[in-house]
Amino acid sequence: MKEYRLELIKIGETYIKFDFDFNETNQELIKKAYLEQIGFSSFEFFKNRESLKISIEYDEGSLKTRIIVWGTAIYMGLANYGSFRAGVRELVNDVKDFSEYVIEHIDDDPNISNKNIIRTEKRTGLPGRIQDIYNRIDKLEKNINNLTNNQIQQEIQLIKQEVANLYTVLPFQERDVFLNELSNNFKQNLPNPNDSRTDYLANRYGLKPDEDVEFINN
Repeated sequence: MKEYRLELIKIGETYIKFDFDFNETNQELIKKAYLEQIGFSSFEFFKNRESLKISIEYDEGSLKTRIIVWGTAIYMGLANYGSFRAGVRELVNDVKDFSEYVIEHIDDDPNISNKNIIRTEKRTGLPGRIQDIYNRIDKLEKNINNLTNNQIQQEIQLIKQEVANLYTVLPFQERDVFLNELSNNFKQNLPNPNDSRTDYLANRYGLKPDEDVEFINN
């Protein structure tokens, strides 16, 4: 099994596509708008805000901006929410509220109009992928009487595969907590993690120690 040393976990991401050209001037414009119109008040959406960091990253094309919330470990962001599962649900909701606030206020800047915003997304990071597992389990249990035994077993195996994948990329201190929230049907005799899937999860939702990111709240 591969091991992933992720320094930070992506808790959530606000995606905004502007119709601006991709250049340093416009990048600074967006950063300035975030700091002045939203600023660190956005941390108020999170209970354990002292463990969080924020970065702003840009992709080419029409200026695609990603305002990313990072946490040193998922549970550090859940410590004030209760159980791990309840914490994941609340954290996903908090991330959506954070994104909503950013999207609503970024164009309060006099140099940005809502007409400059082409597309927005509220992305829920690694907690969102864990919540997907809980949702699949709930759906299976709700509909179990309408499924054949083969359909039930097939869905259980698919869920167990993703549990194994997520377990592999979670910080060490989160792994047992994550499994303990699952019933035996979904955590015993887990298959080997899928390397291509775990590589994707680690690259999409993690920050490795050798990667350089500028945090705006440092």
